[in-house]
Amino acid sequence: MSRRRCARLALLLAAGPVPLAAQGPVIIEWGVHATATVGDSLRLGGIVGPRLALRTPGGTRGAISFGAGVQGDSATARAEGAVEYQLSSRAAGRVGVYFGGGLAGVVGAGRGGYLLLYVGLERSPGLPSGWAIEAGIGGGFRVRAAYHWRHFPRGWRPQR
Repeated sequence: MSRRRCARLALLLAAGPVPLAAQGPVIIEWGVHATATVGDSLRLGGIVGPRLALRTPGGTRGAISFGAGVQGDSATARAEGAVEYQLSSRAAGRVGVYFGGGLAGVVGAGRGGYLLLYVGLERSPGLPSGWAIEAGIGGGFRVRAAYHWRHFPRGWRPQR
């Protein structure tokens, strides 16, 4: 992917939270994540770090995450920006499905810029906390496990 194309995609992702905020009340999410990758040379990588997201009641979510860890036997750091869509954003006591895509930037071992595409499962996205797990591609095959905490706007009603 050319640098110009990467810059355009980065601008689109950076502009994502502004339209999200303009759609009405915003749900603020924060959490921790652990991401494992298997790259083209079958080198395993793992990172751990924080995650922050803004979500609309309709299910569109803009998320950023950072992490540090190892790739093979070398240190690495990774930052991701993504836009996700939840199929059942008010689900309470059950698992919801979401799809996502975005960009990842890696420094250290495995450095470069990568396109992200993934699908995930999230426990109780309509309640104040829950786990999530996702799988997809982005610098190789990628699996992420996370725990999210959420702050809902006044009047929020989950669906049981």
